[in-house]
Parts: sequence; structure tokens; C-alpha cells
Amino acid sequence: MVLLKVCGLTRRIDVEFIDKYADYAGFIIHSDTPTPRLVNLRDAIDMAGSLSRARPVAVIKGLSLGEAMNLAAKADFPVLQFHGPINADLITSEYGNVNVAPVVEYTNDSQVIETVKTYLTLGNVEYVLVDAPKVGYMVFEHGLKIPLSIITKIAGLGKAGVAGGIGPGNIRLVVKYRPYLIDVNSGVESKPGVKDWGLVMQVARVVKGEGAA
Repeated sequence: MVLLKVCGLTRRIDVEFIDKYADYAGFIIHSDTPTPRLVNLRDAIDMAGSLSRARPVAVIKGLSLGEAMNLAAKADFPVLQFHGPINADLITSEYGNVNVAPVVEYTNDSQVIETVKTYLTLGNVEYVLVDAPKVGYMVFEHGLKIPLSIITKIAGLGKAGVAGGIGPGNIRLVVKYRPYLIDVNSGVESKPGVKDWGLVMQVARVVKGEGAA
């Protein structure tokens, strides 16, 4: 079964809705890139506390790995999705109560594959996510922000997920290659930070089957 993550959550009402369908719920609690989906830590903790099914994920960009893991641990987030260089020793030794989901920004297929394989060998790794750069990304076929070629190549690697321009218009194509996890954000929004429940449902029905209702 392909896992589903809904990221960029900013409203409790959306969190409670997606909890019925998503396996992971992502909250951006620190970013050095401007984003309308940034939420303060107190609100993120409150919204994460309302989840009964989905696993909360602290999404952090712009801190060192140690700072990010410390912040996630203090806020009781079980998963840290981290944008930045990964220190293997830090992951495995200091913060055993926080699993890390390293983000690999797309550059080219071969480099991404090698990085994903390396990260998947580390301890305390929840999943590895291949995503588009936040600034200066390209738009590839079918509206994707990463090429279809990389989606086809990581599908058999293990706990490797994909993100970047995924929504109702291309979800069937992405699911066909059975990545471990699919991460959606702007593709299921009516405006930045506001999830469109109808779009979420369209994606969930494809990922989880038509029984998702």
C-alpha cells in the first residue's frame, strides 16, 4: 500500500479532515525560504495533538540537523522531515525518539538515486523524500516538479517517497509506479495553506482505493 502524506497544514479543521485519509500530516515549523504555510510551534503542537490516525511530521528547513532534531524532540514530534545535509552519527545516536525523513532535492537521476540509497542505510530513518527545489524548480511532464524518470527509478528502493507538483491531475500516473510514499501539498489546495477537501479526497481515493470516503 502506498502511503499518503499531506503537507503544509495550517488549519486545525483541515488537520482533522485529512486525519481520516493520510498516513502522515506535515507541519512546516521553520523555513528559511518564505512560505505562507509556515505555522508557529505552539499551533503546530496543538494541531498535531488532534491527530488520531496520521503520524505528525515536523518539517524544518534552514537549521542544522542538530537544531532541527532538538526542536522536533522538544515539541514531541515523532518524525522530522529535514531539508539539509544529513549527519549519520547524529541521527543514530542523540535523538532516538525522533525518526528523520531526509529530503533529497532533485538535481539529476543518478545523483539522487545514490543519495537516496545512502540515506536509506541510516538508522532512525522514517522515509527519504525526493522533492523539487523550493526555489528555481522546473516543471516536467504532467505538471510534475520532478521528472517521471526519477519516480520510476526509486519505486523499488524501499522507503523512498516523492513530492513536487502532485495532485488530482497526475496522481494516477504517480501511483502506477508504487512509490513508498506520496507527498501532496499545493496540489490539494484552494489557496496557499488552505486544503481543498474535494481535491484531498480525489487523491486519497486513488492512493488508498475507491473505498476512501
